[in-house]
Amino acid sequence: LMRVNSATSWVVVLDQWQRTDPAVELLERSLPPSDFEVVPWHALSDFYNKTVELFKKQVHVVRASIGLIIILTISNTLTMAVLERTTEIGTSLAIGMRRNTIIQMFILEGGLIGMVGGSIGLVCGYILSLVISAIGIPMPPAPGMAHGYIAGIIVSPELAMDAFVLAIVTTLLASAFPAWKAGRMNVVDALRYSQ
Repeated sequence: LMRVNSATSWVVVLDQWQRTDPAVELLERSLPPSDFEVVPWHALSDFYNKTVELFKKQVHVVRASIGLIIILTISNTLTMAVLERTTEIGTSLAIGMRRNTIIQMFILEGGLIGMVGGSIGLVCGYILSLVISAIGIPMPPAPGMAHGYIAGIIVSPELAMDAFVLAIVTTLLASAFPAWKAGRMNVVDALRYSQ
C-alpha cells in the first residue's frame, strides 16, 4: 500500500508509562531525525488528553470548593474565638501587649489548626484510599476497550503535599480577618464586653 520494502511504523512497548519521556529522548538521540519521527503514545491519544484535561478542571473546581468551605468554617471558628476572648484581648492590650502581637497570635492559631487538620486529613485520607483500593472501584470500559477494569486510589507524595499546603494556606487566609478584628479592638470596649 505504501510502496516501500520496509516497515512504516514501529511500536516500542515499555513496562512502565513513567519511562515514556526518557525513552523518547533516547530514541530521538539514537535515530537519525531525517529518517525517523518519534511520537509518544500520549501525543497520539486525543481521548486520553481530553480526559486528563477534564479531570484536571474537575479537580480544580473541587479544590476551590474545599478551600472556600475551609475558609468560611475556620473564619467562623476564629471569629467566635475572638468574641469569646474579648475581655482577655482587652486585658492584654491594657497591660501593654502590642496589637501586632494579638494579630500574630490569632494567625498562628489559624496556622496550627491548619497543620493539625491537614495532618489528620492526610492520615484519614491515606487509610481510606487503602480500604477503597482493597475493595476496588468497578469502572465501565473506556472507548476502544472491550472490558471494564477495577480502579484503585493512588496517593502520591505530591498529592499529599498539595492537600497539606491547601489546608495550611486556607486556614491562614481564614484567620486574617478575625486576627485583624482582634487587633483593632478598642481597649475600653473590650474590657467592658462581659459586663
